[in-house]
Amino acid sequence: MMIARTHSLTKLKPLISISLISQSLTPKPPSSHSPPIPKPQFQNPSTKSQPFVFSIPFSSSQHLPLSREGNYDEATAPNLIVCPGCGVHMQDSDPKNPGFFLKPSKKDPRTYKLGPHLEPVALESEFNGALKRGFVIEPENLDDSGPNLGELGSEWKPEKPVVCARCHSLRHYGRVKDTAVENLLPDFDFYHTVGRKLALASGTRSVVLMVVDAADFDGSFPRKVAKLVSDTIDEHSTAWKQGRSGNVPRVVLVVTKIDLLPSSLGPTRLEHWVRSRAREGGADKITSVHLVSAVRDWGLKNLVDDVSSLAGPRGNVWAIGAQNAGKSTLINAIGKHGGGKITHLTEAPVPGTTLGIVRVEGVLPGKTKMFDTPGLLHPHQITTRLTREEQSLVNISKELKPRTYRIKDGYSVHIAGLMRLDIEESSVDSVYVTAWASPYLPLHMGKTENASEMVEKHFGRQLQPPIGENRVKELGQWVKKEFHISGNSWDSSSVDIAAAGLGWFAVGLKGEAVLSVWTYDGIDVVLRNSLLPNRSYNFEVSGFTVSKIVSKADKASNKSQRQGEKKKKQTDHQKDSVTC
Repeated sequence: MMIARTHSLTKLKPLISISLISQSLTPKPPSSHSPPIPKPQFQNPSTKSQPFVFSIPFSSSQHLPLSREGNYDEATAPNLIVCPGCGVHMQDSDPKNPGFFLKPSKKDPRTYKLGPHLEPVALESEFNGALKRGFVIEPENLDDSGPNLGELGSEWKPEKPVVCARCHSLRHYGRVKDTAVENLLPDFDFYHTVGRKLALASGTRSVVLMVVDAADFDGSFPRKVAKLVSDTIDEHSTAWKQGRSGNVPRVVLVVTKIDLLPSSLGPTRLEHWVRSRAREGGADKITSVHLVSAVRDWGLKNLVDDVSSLAGPRGNVWAIGAQNAGKSTLINAIGKHGGGKITHLTEAPVPGTTLGIVRVEGVLPGKTKMFDTPGLLHPHQITTRLTREEQSLVNISKELKPRTYRIKDGYSVHIAGLMRLDIEESSVDSVYVTAWASPYLPLHMGKTENASEMVEKHFGRQLQPPIGENRVKELGQWVKKEFHISGNSWDSSSVDIAAAGLGWFAVGLKGEAVLSVWTYDGIDVVLRNSLLPNRSYNFEVSGFTVSKIVSKADKASNKSQRQGEKKKKQTDHQKDSVTC
């Protein structure tokens, strides 16, 4: 009793649990004075419960399933709760396991005030991220005659859902606090979860949203999924024609982040290019193509109308794509155009944000359900080998701008320490090479004969990523791939040489040339028709481009050089003093 008086209710929880467990497990000797042991009886649900209940269905990490199946099936583990942000099973007992969360304490809106350590909103230096994205819910009837905050309740402002600690860190800090936690989860088995649903010959109509990043089309295009869906469509179409059950999936190709492409690119030309690349990638059964931007709200209304008509009143819509292709951001944006329900899927420029399948209901008319699936891992993308800091430099978050070089045989162009283009030989005097990549990546143009020296002296320093000299070896072996190309114009680019997850070189010439592209072994490099034919008419000069990375590296190098010279002077001065 004395112990109970000195502890709060939360601190008594483990004590009470241990006490109850020990009492239930410790056998008591029979006594002649003890009352007879009653037989176990089941409690009537209508009777009043005990005064304290400490257990919740998902609080025990002992029975927590480490899976990525999320809540796509209502019949699967109904007592388990998944994070509405990433789809992982939630638990509040072990912070070292996936899905850990802390339940926020309830605050009275009538008495809750800002603490003295917080700055007023008017003094903030910039608008917050939620306001920029447009997630602003304006309450109605906020006059003195209306009901007070306590009476308005959830009708005044919807309560934010409780998310796991990982989602909280991504939403507020843009990074994963502990990457080792999510490594405990198994790999997402697309064929076991989604694939077998699509392969069913009967049942609910399925619509596959194949989400692809416009700035990394070939690197993010899900070739295996495209082949699986195309084979399923062929099989079920044949069965349907023969009078048997044949649930034919509909495929909607959604190209996201088109706001990152220059405004000079027209939608008609872009759609023609997308359909051509999709057919080469194995998607020859596409029902429709949509070019959208969830950030700018471009093309979403047409997408919602099309998907709603294809899915029907009870269909299933599966959002499938590579990591960081923009599936969660797309579904959040669709929620504002469909049924009006605001979704809270976690958005972050970090590959693999979604950990498990998240079932989202109410964003489309009727009883249509949407499913956000974990991003497919593409090992051929260079981003899979980079650290979080390096990924932030490679990630394209602004509209692409052309950086063009006018070069000749025997010269090379580097994109950071990740990719290099060599002009081996050509039938013309000049070749126009345009680098399309993140503006945070430094470029370098120089003679090919000095390329090996560039790797030794500047990779990891002026040419980042990789960040640090040790990271160069960790990324793998530096290998070459040769291309024979031809073009008929100097004013526009004819072909692209793209590296998955990074960007591409656009090449314009009037003649033929032999080019070599260097990157790390295993990174997918493809030759394709030019996506952005326009080049810059202001040419880059030889040497390093001016960037924050190069400036920072130069400052560090100059500082180190000055310190060395200072130490040398001090040593010489000491020697002179001893001599005197």
